[in-house]
Amino acid sequence: MISASPDVRKITFHSEALGKDMKFNIYLPPGYNAKTKYPVLYVLHGYARNEDSWLPGMEADKTADRLVKEGRIEPLIIVSPAVDNSYGFNSSDQPAKRPCADCADEGRYGDYLTKDLIAYVDAHFSTAADRSRRFIGGISMGGWAALHNSFLHPELYSKAGGHSAALYMEEWFNTGGLRHWMYPIPEMRDWRDPLLLADTEKLEGLSVYLDCGEQDNYKFYEGSELLYRKLKARNIDVQYHPSSGGHDKNYWMPKMENYLLFYAGK
Repeated sequence: MISASPDVRKITFHSEALGKDMKFNIYLPPGYNAKTKYPVLYVLHGYARNEDSWLPGMEADKTADRLVKEGRIEPLIIVSPAVDNSYGFNSSDQPAKRPCADCADEGRYGDYLTKDLIAYVDAHFSTAADRSRRFIGGISMGGWAALHNSFLHPELYSKAGGHSAALYMEEWFNTGGLRHWMYPIPEMRDWRDPLLLADTEKLEGLSVYLDCGEQDNYKFYEGSELLYRKLKARNIDVQYHPSSGGHDKNYWMPKMENYLLFYAGK
């Protein structure tokens, strides 16, 4: 019997990379059963948010249920993990910590996402454990993290989405703060910033979806457009969808159907 409401479960597991327990929400499609191997979409939240941001916050579960029942997307598993305020990359080899109340979280968050989380989900749920059916996307900070990790690990993901991704341009970075934390030496930017990874990494076979509100107060549309041009010039499968809207769920929620059609559309 198929439930009338989406099947979303809350999970806590131990991350070896971070040295602490982490939470994630997981959506299972209508009729989920262990005999079927499902594609998996990992979705990452923005700064100062948590694992509830996509599921149930932006109703990705309800939208997925509807699209599956309408036959418009393949039944899939959606995983919405907590990534703290980390930007989802390996910022430190030490156990995860937040140096101060207003600081970003430090630790091996990239390894947490690409090793610990994938391994746990594949071991405990009926997943199609291969890159062709594994996708990653995110909003704002999570969009940066999704692009960063998929560009560094195209062997893990076949599709990546940056939805209002926090792709900062030079004039913002010149104010200091976040730039000095993310890239304490200039060379680090070469192998952390998606805008630069787009020039160097082997991304053939990766499909990328970018979008941003044209009234985004952080002007992330500038970075999104630049990334689109860079990937297009390399003949990478990329699409960019700017449209009216700001940097909030009033922009993202109406786009959820388009996002899911990109990741799992038939």
